[in-house]
Amino acid sequence: MLKKLFIALIPFIIFTSCNTKKSEKAEANMKIQKLESEIIADTTGFINKKGAKQLLELYDDYAKKYEMDSLAPRYLFKAGELAMNLNFSTKALDFLNRLENKYPKSAKMPYCIFFQAFIYENQLKNLGQAKIYYQKFIDNYPTHELVDDAKISISNLGKSLDDIIKGFDEQKKDE
Repeated sequence: MLKKLFIALIPFIIFTSCNTKKSEKAEANMKIQKLESEIIADTTGFINKKGAKQLLELYDDYAKKYEMDSLAPRYLFKAGELAMNLNFSTKALDFLNRLENKYPKSAKMPYCIFFQAFIYENQLKNLGQAKIYYQKFIDNYPTHELVDDAKISISNLGKSLDDIIKGFDEQKKDE
């Protein structure tokens, strides 16, 4: 009798645990959306660093806990983009590398590769890595709208602003 009762309870236990996970995921997603709207609604034009750091943690936790969820790659990308804008270069690269390695078919992959190149070039001043990522972007996405930007970035790596301006001036003279 006890055995039959236990067997009858198994579907209930499974159903209850699945619903708990769904509600935890929904709650995590709602926290993210609420904090995003608070940060975006800030009319000062400055990013609230405390709120942004908290949002990065929420994105990270969600992507780790629910890595099979369709929002996980989106949240990793948003985390990488936010960290980049806050000049948290290493953290941004960590998020973008995770996106690249775990979700290579993500729709955000071209921007993921381009942002990595941008971070290496402009924030970390690692021109060798920047060139590798810009070239990877060009090779993998030859028709993307940012290809010309990537090519120009490669041709201007390591040049001062004065040198870049002189190059444009010389180009105009030749035309």
